[in-house]
Amino acid sequence: MKRINKKNHFIWLTLSLLGLLVAGAFSRDIPESVTLELIVYTSVVLLFLSLRSLNSTRKWRALFLLLIVAEILTVIVHEAIGFPYFQFFYLGLLLVFMMAAAWIVGNEVLLTGTVDINVIVGSVALYMLIGFIWSIFYTLLLEFSPTALTGIEAGSWYDHMPNTTYFSFVTLTTLGFGDISPSTPIAEALVILEAITGMFYMAVVVASLIGSMRNKA
Repeated sequence: MKRINKKNHFIWLTLSLLGLLVAGAFSRDIPESVTLELIVYTSVVLLFLSLRSLNSTRKWRALFLLLIVAEILTVIVHEAIGFPYFQFFYLGLLLVFMMAAAWIVGNEVLLTGTVDINVIVGSVALYMLIGFIWSIFYTLLLEFSPTALTGIEAGSWYDHMPNTTYFSFVTLTTLGFGDISPSTPIAEALVILEAITGMFYMAVVVASLIGSMRNKA
């Protein structure tokens, strides 16, 4: 295994996010009794790998480590004595981690002025981070409004995660298959904002990469 460095760290970050995506999809085919454990523990392991992959300053690394430790403690407390608001703490911490990671990756991908395989893969990682961020928003929305998205049956938040992740990436890419759709004003607003984000992202990234290549030439 190659050591994680500035020339390949985005590759490992992207693999971590792909692992999270696959784990969510796999959770649909296992007994509900172990679905929560699979999603939670897989996400914690992949967050650790993401932490090593992010080329961040000491302060950012300390923040990421603090978030991961808080995630683990939240899970331990929930498993030991129960935690009535576990999903909000867990999803909130995961959301902060994803947004902070997206900020760091965005600065490196869009502002470095260089283009190589690692940066191109980093743009994919940033796109996936955005998709996961919106997925968490939709999952939280369903906790407050279970009928906000038609096509997703009422259930636990960890049952919703694979569906909201699928819906998020379909919306981000503006595919719009229609099997899941917004049914409340707030959900419609979120969908519109994500679709705009997806279109805007592609325009910005393409312009940034092309500009960097021209400057290099």
